[in-house]
Amino acid sequence: MKKDPRSHPKRITNPLSLRLAIGLLSLLLMACGNNATNGLAVSAQPVQVPPNLDATAIRTQLQELKASSKVKALLTTVRVGDEEVLTVALGDSMTNVPATPDMQVRIGGISQTFIGTVLMRLVETGQISLDDKISKWMPNLLAADKVTVGMLISNTSGYKDYVSDPDFIELVSAEPFRAFTRQELIDYSVKDGKLAFEPGAKQEYSHTGYSILANAIEGATGQKMPELYQELVLEPLGLTHTGYSLNADLPSPVLHAFSSQRDIYEDATFWNPTWTGESGPLYSNIPDLGRWLRLHGTGALLTPASFQKVIQRPAVANPTGPYLGFGFIVANGWYAQNPGFNGYSGAYGYLPSQDITIVVFTTESTDPGSAAQAIQILKSLTETITPTTPLAF
Repeated sequence: MKKDPRSHPKRITNPLSLRLAIGLLSLLLMACGNNATNGLAVSAQPVQVPPNLDATAIRTQLQELKASSKVKALLTTVRVGDEEVLTVALGDSMTNVPATPDMQVRIGGISQTFIGTVLMRLVETGQISLDDKISKWMPNLLAADKVTVGMLISNTSGYKDYVSDPDFIELVSAEPFRAFTRQELIDYSVKDGKLAFEPGAKQEYSHTGYSILANAIEGATGQKMPELYQELVLEPLGLTHTGYSLNADLPSPVLHAFSSQRDIYEDATFWNPTWTGESGPLYSNIPDLGRWLRLHGTGALLTPASFQKVIQRPAVANPTGPYLGFGFIVANGWYAQNPGFNGYSGAYGYLPSQDITIVVFTTESTDPGSAAQAIQILKSLTETITPTTPLAF
């Protein structure tokens, strides 16, 4: 079970388990091929709507899952191709304030699906290369002459995950409203002058790599990441309810999140998100995410050759089973992520073989068992909707 890095330091028994905190690991098999039309990918084969995809039955199942998980709020959307099957908001944002589907949430590690697309669009225009060494922009960084852009996005760079540092965890827990710079986060990773492993030797998730990658992208383009997200993904796809968190604020309406990680049940909605660096800076709502994650899963805005790099299994990853693509998991045919971030629990799955997208976000109630429930709810839905291909990792 993944835990939020804001958990109380005395209760942490394995800091390394925190490395997936803002949303990572699931892993995927290989996506089916895609064709690009005017820059947007479309399904290669006609979509078959599963007979188990009945909106009324799914709504009933969601009501049962909300009750059994004891979450405060549950937001879900299920889509086949471009069509919405249903979008549901259950429970409360705050006491006597009902949750609604248009409410904004911090999406944590799902942000990494966006940065992978931003990077590959820049690769396509020749502004940056996956083979570029990081020393080109950060010559004084540890191992910068050995680590490439491609290693950062594929989680094979070897940089230690800063959220495994006990000092960092203690600081974030003690000061949840504190802002962090990218350099501060990177410094926690390299402070002892050692890597977790030799660059390119294996695949292991690290929040650190995304902040280093953002520095490289900004150095290569002369633009800031918020501008690049807007210019290269959000505007072209009309994702008007998705944006970059420059501070702890969120646009209204907001789904409030709660956490018991500091040994008291408290509103965590406006805890500062900058501790995530570039691994989780975006916010969105369920309708926008449902559209985006299908477009991402079909290779929207990318050429087929670029998209193949996004989804392929790295040579150093485990030869079978789940693995990490460019910012998401590939597992049993699904592309997925399961972020847990400042009280929000999220999960998504996109199944390219059936062109099905499912997004789930939950918030914690006063019952401690209600934390981190989105991934379990997502898995339950896949067992119903795609029983021969459930999400498993």
